[in-house]
Amino acid sequence: MKGIIIHPGLCIGCERCVLWCSLRKASVQNPARSRIHVIHSEPSVDEPVICTQCGLCIAACPLGAISRDTKTGAVVIDEAKCNGCSQCVPVCPFGVITIDPDSKKALKCDLCGGEPACVPACPVNALEYVDIKNLAYHRRLAEATANTIQGIYMKK
Repeated sequence: MKGIIIHPGLCIGCERCVLWCSLRKASVQNPARSRIHVIHSEPSVDEPVICTQCGLCIAACPLGAISRDTKTGAVVIDEAKCNGCSQCVPVCPFGVITIDPDSKKALKCDLCGGEPACVPACPVNALEYVDIKNLAYHRRLAEATANTIQGIYMKK
């Protein structure tokens, strides 16, 4: 299995990844319909943010519309089951689950079924689709962070 690694120091903030994602997934170039986002925190500091596929959102969905694809390892949303209740949104520790402004259903990266549109769109290789063995450290870090945030969230 494979996953996306972000190299934030390489990002130039062009948002091509965002536009290609929305084009692939929604057939329009609209950042609000993208599954990847670029944070512009200060001049010359840009960072792509994408789902780490941690899976916290799976349990949050009351309709069972979110599951893990056994082929790609991606956490996916079944649009036919999703009613847009948005219960998955606050559970995401990285804030990458959004609600589509048109369909009113949840949006998150599903690795484009194993061929992420954002990766080849990046002109500076700030995104890399790699074998899961190389991603293991990053996934453990994301899961540890997610568990910590979920613990804080659940105590409130």
